[in-house]
Amino acid sequence: MEIGSFFEFPEFDNDEYTNSALYYLISVGENRNYCFFRDGRQAVKSVLLNTKKLLKKEICYLPAYLCHSILKPFKELNLKVKFYTHKHPLKPILDKNIKNSLIYFIDYFGTEPIFNKNILNLLDKENIVILDITHSIFNRSRFKIEHENLYLVSSLRKVFPIPDGGVLYYTNSAFKVKKSFPEGYENMLEAMVLKTMYLKNYERIISKDANKLKNLFLVMYKNYEVNKDSEPIQLQDIPFISLYILRKINISYITRKRFENLKFMYSNIHNKKYFLFNLDDIKSPFTLPLIFESEEERNRVKKLLIEKDIYPPIHWDLEGIIPKNYSYEHELSKRILSIPIDQRYGKKEMSKVANILNGILNGESL
Repeated sequence: MEIGSFFEFPEFDNDEYTNSALYYLISVGENRNYCFFRDGRQAVKSVLLNTKKLLKKEICYLPAYLCHSILKPFKELNLKVKFYTHKHPLKPILDKNIKNSLIYFIDYFGTEPIFNKNILNLLDKENIVILDITHSIFNRSRFKIEHENLYLVSSLRKVFPIPDGGVLYYTNSAFKVKKSFPEGYENMLEAMVLKTMYLKNYERIISKDANKLKNLFLVMYKNYEVNKDSEPIQLQDIPFISLYILRKINISYITRKRFENLKFMYSNIHNKKYFLFNLDDIKSPFTLPLIFESEEERNRVKKLLIEKDIYPPIHWDLEGIIPKNYSYEHELSKRILSIPIDQRYGKKEMSKVANILNGILNGESL
């Protein structure tokens, strides 16, 4: 039983359109316009292309704790970027008097680091706000903010089992976008299918062949990520296969399992000091972020989990991306670890993870 890493190709469990993930994504925006893209960074770039001329000061304030892919569209358009720092746990520290600028916020791990009313206050000062709801796509309260200069963006493949996809929500009637046919996602789709074959047939595959298959889809996944980072961002449509998958998976099951798994982990991990957030702070389950005393402890725990076929990602590695003087962000980056709690797993898998973590954190031999 392997837990974590990128999504395999899913089993379809939905026939009713109104129960689908696709229906949810279209309807959750309520009175907003929506636009699907091949990925989240394309959604961000589309906003920048539409708002660049409106930035009187041409300054973009970005969080010093972010994924490197967010920076890419800003760099490609030669926009002036200033980072802002945070106080624990990941609460933005930002000048409330900023005007005529673009501000990017991230709902880290499904929390609300900045309240809706504070976002509105910034919008009322002629700012443009991009709110990244990748981690909080299930938090309906974020869709209650109404302003023509507010844009909600999400990288959908981080939450749903699709090869690629992003979405943008907006109300600005002057917004325009021209997209091309999606290209380049096919290798990721193949990697997902191969991973499904591996997970379903591992017991029946000769060990050496299973390892070859696993290495193949991991290499395909890595190459896909490298290519995305190296190629210029082109605005493309979401792949049709991604829309089809979203139409065929049940949104209620996804949200229920994520909430159940998150609550289970909070109840069953004994040492509560490792939780980055209080359970009540998480409005939309993404992963379970844990924080350790040191980078050495974090790396030791990660290594032991991988030995037990549990693959926890790190959100995010900031080395070479964020200036060193942002000490809080760099320190957090070295101590954080994300435990998978998504809809692929039930009580059996979560019990395995919790028991292993408890053993590691209590210093027991495994």
